[in-house]
Amino acid sequence: MVAIDPATMQIIGRYPMTGVESPHGIALDQSARLAFVVGEENHTLAVVDLNTMKILATHPVGEDPDVLAFDPGLKRLYVSAESGKVFVFREDGKTLVDEGHISIPHAHTVCVDPNTHLVYFPLENIDGHPLLRIMEPTSMQ
Repeated sequence: MVAIDPATMQIIGRYPMTGVESPHGIALDQSARLAFVVGEENHTLAVVDLNTMKILATHPVGEDPDVLAFDPGLKRLYVSAESGKVFVFREDGKTLVDEGHISIPHAHTVCVDPNTHLVYFPLENIDGHPLLRIMEPTSMQ
């Protein structure tokens, strides 16, 4: 990861993501100052403290993780993978609790609406047609 000064557009810091091979997707929890980064090659999710730029924890995720979405209201992180697995984590302080995963073929993109908490999966090819799958979380803790 790099830190960029927005006034000068200059790189002011470089931070290795040790243990994350081929960092690919990223999501932020701005209020907790956390970054969530997935490694495409080793199928690993890292939790990064943006105050210290240190990796706090890593978690295994599906093969070829692609896109992450964070719901700040529910403190839920969704990690979609090209393998069709979607992993769901709940933020608890500066840690993540694995809430499980579901299989959604072709779901390598995910987006969450922070107002409604609906989770959107645009699927590229279901029986030859694009499809938008919309899901609602079952438990709002």
